[in-house]
Amino acid sequence: MKLAIVSLMGGSPWGGSEALWHAVALHALKQGDEVFVSIYDWGKVHDKIAQLQAAGAVVYHRKKFNASAGLIEKISRFVAHRVPAANKDYQSIIDFKPEAIFISQGDSFDLAIHHRPLYKLIAKNAIPYFLVCHTHQQYSWVPDTAVFPGAVEIFSNAKRVYFISKRQWQITERRLVAKIINGQFTWNPLNMELPEQPLDWPDETIIQMAIVGALEGNKGQDTALEVLSQPAWTLRNWQLNFYGNGEGKIYLQSLADFYGIGHKLVFHGHVNDIKAVWQTNHILLVPSAGEGMPINLVEAMACGRPSVVTDVGGNTELITEDETGFIAASPSTASFSTALEKAWENKAGWRQMGRHAFDKTKQCLDKNPEIAVHESLKNG
Repeated sequence: MKLAIVSLMGGSPWGGSEALWHAVALHALKQGDEVFVSIYDWGKVHDKIAQLQAAGAVVYHRKKFNASAGLIEKISRFVAHRVPAANKDYQSIIDFKPEAIFISQGDSFDLAIHHRPLYKLIAKNAIPYFLVCHTHQQYSWVPDTAVFPGAVEIFSNAKRVYFISKRQWQITERRLVAKIINGQFTWNPLNMELPEQPLDWPDETIIQMAIVGALEGNKGQDTALEVLSQPAWTLRNWQLNFYGNGEGKIYLQSLADFYGIGHKLVFHGHVNDIKAVWQTNHILLVPSAGEGMPINLVEAMACGRPSVVTDVGGNTELITEDETGFIAASPSTASFSTALEKAWENKAGWRQMGRHAFDKTKQCLDKNPEIAVHESLKNG
């Protein structure tokens, strides 16, 4: 099969939304498929992209949008938007003559809002295409015309639309005012081999709490710091560990110092060994205002750790109150404070909750989702 994979994620060189298409590409190459990958040019080839090139993938780097472009570039962009075939970034995908196109969206409506000319070109050439949706607008939102009714056709004409949480699927239907009968749930690949048993429980001299992920966006790290600055918490024996990089590090450290808890934080940067994170931490905090289905939550559960999460995205499809963790009704400071306080009061039960979390992932997790996705791409 000739498979084209298009990543529309333009927020950063790599993120959680890239894991699935990357795994699909590697699996397809191992099956003998020809694979073409279209991504944004970030100026430096990411290690994951170099891995694909070494495995035989053809990688095309699209030019990133330049807000301060000169007149000539603006005119060229104007023409390309109205004559899709004039856009060499899009036309390169068609020239590959793929039998299927797998489009990975960092959001749920990237294709409809930012890349409609690509859709027109795909439709004109009658090439089967598949969409995967990752994060999405979490709360009340009246969509603009690019989404409703503009995106209805894009979703209905896709051979398949992959979602990473049931809530995301339901909310997308609400945005489109239409049932997505060609939808399919998929997991994201994890960044580790699944342990056969929950990891050994860490020493409890100091309670170690972890926030795992990029230090940017709406992940709620600032909310967690505000909660932990409250008087009751300053008297408790805990440490908060951040795992991840991002331009928000300086802000978060400054905020922690402002709240008087800077000495209780440790920034570890990006850590490749996820199991090492959970060999030393007792509980995961997910104070996010927006999620799809966070990989860090699945990984913590798979290692036998409970979590405190906000009721966004697919969090509550995995976390059951008092069984596998604790749930904040919203990403507000007050709600997360209530959930974290309840967790602390019940920390004697964390180890057993971690065992339940491990069992749940054993029961429901597909550790190689790229295989099922590739099969559906091949068979339509």
